[in-house]
Amino acid sequence: MTKKSNLSLRFTRVWEKHCLKTAAATLLLCCVLPVQAKADTYKTQETASIQQQTVKTTGVIIDNTGEPLIGVSVKVQGTNTGTITDLDGKFSIDTPPKALLEFSFIGYKTIIMEVTGKELHITMQEDSKQLDEVVVVGYGSQKKVNVTGSVSMVNADVLESRPVQNVSQALQGVIPGLNMSVGSSGGTLDGKLNVNIRGAGTISDGSSSSPLVLIDGIEGDMNTVNPNDIESVSVLKDAASSSIYGARAAFGVILITTKSGKSGKTRVNYSGNVRFSDAIQLPDMVDSYTFAQYFNRASTNGGESPTFDEKALQNILDFQNGKFTDPSTPEYYGVEAGPDGKWKSYAGSFANTDWFKEFYKSWTPSTEHNLSISGGTEKLTYMISGSFLNQNGLIRHGEDNFNRYTMNAKISAKPAEWVTLNYTSKWTREDYDRPTYMTGAFFITLPVAGPLALQWIKRPLYAQHGNHPIGREAYKPVKEIGIPISCKPSSSPLKTGES
Repeated sequence: MTKKSNLSLRFTRVWEKHCLKTAAATLLLCCVLPVQAKADTYKTQETASIQQQTVKTTGVIIDNTGEPLIGVSVKVQGTNTGTITDLDGKFSIDTPPKALLEFSFIGYKTIIMEVTGKELHITMQEDSKQLDEVVVVGYGSQKKVNVTGSVSMVNADVLESRPVQNVSQALQGVIPGLNMSVGSSGGTLDGKLNVNIRGAGTISDGSSSSPLVLIDGIEGDMNTVNPNDIESVSVLKDAASSSIYGARAAFGVILITTKSGKSGKTRVNYSGNVRFSDAIQLPDMVDSYTFAQYFNRASTNGGESPTFDEKALQNILDFQNGKFTDPSTPEYYGVEAGPDGKWKSYAGSFANTDWFKEFYKSWTPSTEHNLSISGGTEKLTYMISGSFLNQNGLIRHGEDNFNRYTMNAKISAKPAEWVTLNYTSKWTREDYDRPTYMTGAFFITLPVAGPLALQWIKRPLYAQHGNHPIGREAYKPVKEIGIPISCKPSSSPLKTGES
């Protein structure tokens, strides 16, 4: 009896624990389910609210000819959200309701539209103000949108700030790839710089690598134009210019546009400048005594007897020390006559002349004057200009100066909206005076074997009675050979040891 009672009591306790666990689980489930249901309801409502705040907007964009535009930027204004149109000009973007969409494309006007929830059909118009920005690339003006090659451009401010003789000098160093080099004429005042774009090159024998130069649409020489009359200079550098001008433009094109009149009050402009020129990199010369010593050493090293004997060396020192004081004697001028009646022009002379200083001036002045009158109305404009340039050279003996005169006139009339009449006139005159022997060899070989190098330092510039000791010929008075030089000592003496 006892065992049965204990078993029954143990079973009863286990059953009670089971019932308690079941009741606790049921109670917990009943408490949790309403909260979960409430949370799920809130999540569903939040998702629906977010979906209602964005609108999917689609559309297509075309130009004024009906062609679809590819790559148009479509952006939600004020945000970073955006997209671009595809090959068919279509786009799709998620936007907030009533958002503003901004449509932009290079060369077209920007459009801003409000989202309506419907498909958008947009026609973009060309921005003529942007496309018509003037870059001169043809026989006249071209739209910027048509430019397909490399173009460099300078305006009037750059050119006017350079007081130079011609346009090629004014363009030095201002346009990348435009190369200038001195021609065979050397430093003559009428010399012109050789111009090439991106290096020299030729197609075949006889061809030239110079670029095509157009002045207001007409081929010409840019150095005949007054730099102050230029409005802008455009340089087309690559082969794309040949698509407009043909094979003549294979080495590039330089397009020069001159100034035109503007409507409004009459404007009178004057500009002038004074500049000074000086020779650079002239060699420093030794005096005649040092020269004679070096010459004797060179002769001795060559196995020959000295060129200048003791008497000649003493005459050089006496001349430098001013011991020859009588102008009626040839020794006063550093020369003496030989037994054959000719001057001892080389080994027998003993003057002390710096021939480079004798032939070149220092800091020669030049002047330029420019005057222009412009004005007009909306229907008629005019521009009249003139200039005078006086460029003095560096050669001391004989005339060496360059004068240029220019006159330009441009008149433009617009009698109707569909027609414009232009009249352009250009006149240029150049006068250049120089000594007869002023070829390229005078400048190029001057320090080596030119006329000045052949004139030894010991040779005088003038001889007795105004004779001009040239070479080893028999000499006549200056008045008989037509050289207007008065009788005087050398104007550029050197002292002993001077260099």
